Amino acid sequence: MTDTMPRWSGTDPLASLRSRKQTNSLAGTQQELLATPSQPRGKWENSDPIARVIPEVSVFHLASGLDYTIPARLQAKVQPGCLVSVKIAGQLVHGWVRDIRKAEPTRQRLRPISRILSPHPLVSEDSFALSEKVARRYAGNLSAILRQAIPARRANIEKEFFDSDNRESVATKVAKLGGLAEDKAAREPLVASYPTGTALLESLARGKTSRVVWQALPEPELPAPFSQISQLISHSLRDSGSTLCLFPTSKLAQNFAAYWDEYAPIGAPSALEYHSDLGANARYRAFLECRFNHPSLVIGTRSAIFAPLKKLSLLLIWDETADTYQEKSAPYWHTRQVAMLRSQREKASLVLGSFSRSPQAQALVMSTWARELVPKTHQMPLPKIFTPEYENRDDPSLGQSGLSSTALQFLRRGLKYGPVLIQAPRKGGRGGLSCANCLAPVRCPQCLGHVEQLRTKFICHSCAHQFRFSCPRCGAKETRARVRGHQQIGTELAAAFPRVPVYNCDADTSLNLINAEPALIVATAEQEPVAKGGYLAALLLDAGLLLSLDRIWAAEEALRRWANTAAKVAPGGQVMLTGDPGQRLAETFKHRTFSSWASQELAERAEVGIPPTAALAVIRGSEDTLHRFLAESSFPGAQVIGPVRQDDHFQVLVRSRLDQGELLREELRRLQAVASRKKWGQIRVQVDPQDL
Repeated sequence: MTDTMPRWSGTDPLASLRSRKQTNSLAGTQQELLATPSQPRGKWENSDPIARVIPEVSVFHLASGLDYTIPARLQAKVQPGCLVSVKIAGQLVHGWVRDIRKAEPTRQRLRPISRILSPHPLVSEDSFALSEKVARRYAGNLSAILRQAIPARRANIEKEFFDSDNRESVATKVAKLGGLAEDKAAREPLVASYPTGTALLESLARGKTSRVVWQALPEPELPAPFSQISQLISHSLRDSGSTLCLFPTSKLAQNFAAYWDEYAPIGAPSALEYHSDLGANARYRAFLECRFNHPSLVIGTRSAIFAPLKKLSLLLIWDETADTYQEKSAPYWHTRQVAMLRSQREKASLVLGSFSRSPQAQALVMSTWARELVPKTHQMPLPKIFTPEYENRDDPSLGQSGLSSTALQFLRRGLKYGPVLIQAPRKGGRGGLSCANCLAPVRCPQCLGHVEQLRTKFICHSCAHQFRFSCPRCGAKETRARVRGHQQIGTELAAAFPRVPVYNCDADTSLNLINAEPALIVATAEQEPVAKGGYLAALLLDAGLLLSLDRIWAAEEALRRWANTAAKVAPGGQVMLTGDPGQRLAETFKHRTFSSWASQELAERAEVGIPPTAALAVIRGSEDTLHRFLAESSFPGAQVIGPVRQDDHFQVLVRSRLDQGELLREELRRLQAVASRKKWGQIRVQVDPQDL
């Protein structure tokens, strides 16, 4: 295969618009830019061994590690990976022992480790190495990654775990059963039906490393393509390694764990769940199981990407475009990138699956780092997709408040055959309110905050004040809304179809399986229940609302939501998209040409230097702090834009070519350490941000 991945050339697309040129050259060698320069031998003699400890602190220049001596009373217990207590500035803090070396002279007098909290090697060498890779990739520090990778310790759970006599690993139990039989209930579609599906299954069964971007066929009766995911896992388990399967939400992970328990092959191991919904005790127990009992199958969410499995054979991430895979705290790593680093280091297979295609995943295909697993054209009858409101967008009757006559007719036809799914773009009632008479915006009478209408009540988002509306300008009591939430849409549908049950679904009110009786299911994105046999029709409302946010991820997220909802519609069913998504997205969704859209998106990003076609970092802080930061900086051939004011802070963009990305990130780490030592003020660095 030929590498066709578009990359930013390094030419500033806005150069002609700038009043001054920015020239930034690399001063010194790469070694001089490293965050922790080598130090000469010192004058302090140490008779005790020395441990490198990664303290659990947020101070950047301390969080990469400090040296402590190991006193004689602890030398028999302290080992790499154990949890200890050390003193920093007179305070005791927890820390992880990274490594131990023999006694040697040091430049400064070293403090001893105060005490040992856990003598067990909770952090493996593989976990340290992966965390260090992630820290370098995202210009962060090791301590922050370890805090995100390792759940909070529970001493009682740890004691109970190590005191237990029954610690036989799941992998051993599977071996005693003589391997795995075929699936109990093999369902269509099968992975082998894809053009390269059989080769992938054989590769997984033999333990060969494969890297795949998978555009899945729908399984309308299931929340995700559980049958196909099970087939991939089953073949991987034949290699006697471990499989890590990640989902965007805990609910989806729990659903798949239940599915696996029911439909897994005879002799297959039980799934170990590893996600935040378990609670602190259960989550720490799951961590210990991964670290010491080597389970064969772990099912989890974002943070489970760091699960310490001994022999990882397969990493499978479902719905890789979901925003929940983005870590919300520094250094803001993305699960997809961590999975790539882990796959490379541990030589494990990686499958990135979804119903659509992200530009990041397409970049892996175009660069030949991964290959595609896509269904044959017309492999199975898929729902037909209509975009009548876009195609007739010049009709003045469309775009008005309320459901259009075209949408109501679509619902009426669908209800003849069974339940119809309606995807609402947002939660709640009526938003963006104004007076129906004089068009004055509706504000809270107490704090002037934004207001939402739920039935007859008006509720303030800021102070929660409830009131009945009367326009202070003209006295009118009626309002109009620019935006309608799922509850308001449900109210409108109940009035339009008085004899049909209407159900509202959101994160707080969920339904499991919808039967085949006619009903209207109004749900927010990600909360759509499945229907028995699949829905015969689905209506996607206000296609242009998400796109109006003017964010780089808006089109990608819109396609993901639409594709996920369409996947719940039975073969031969119909999907209608309302509103104006624009020609490009309308055609992409209608014909399911997600990879072509992603390729075009990459080409456009390459022209302006946006990830994944370029290395980019956003630096936020006060204006004074950023000026100090830039004065100290020496970015290797990068373009610096800013500082620019953004709300309550200032922001700088630093951009470089992909082949210079490592130098850029190392310099950012060095600068953060300098800023921390000199106490310049708070600095927030985000590498390759998803939200631009």
